[in-house]
Amino acid sequence: MVILIINKVLWVLFFMSCLTTIRHGYYFTQALVTSTEENPVKYRVSSTSLLFLCVSIAYILSTFFTGITI
Repeated sequence: MVILIINKVLWVLFFMSCLTTIRHGYYFTQALVTSTEENPVKYRVSSTSLLFLCVSIAYILSTFFTGITI
C-alpha cells in the first residue's frame, strides 16, 4: 500500500518535471525566434527557477536510466 502511494507520487513528480522542462524550452525557443541581429532578446532565468530546472532535468534523466517504480 505504501509503495503504491510512493510510486504515484513519483509519477506526479515526473509529470511536473516534464512540464517545467517544456515550459523553459518554450520560453527559450520564444526568445530565440523573436530575437534579431538588431534587437537581440536574452533568455533570463532567476536562480530559483534555474535550480528547479536543473533538478527537473536531473530527475527526468535518472528516470530514463533507472525507471520510476521502487
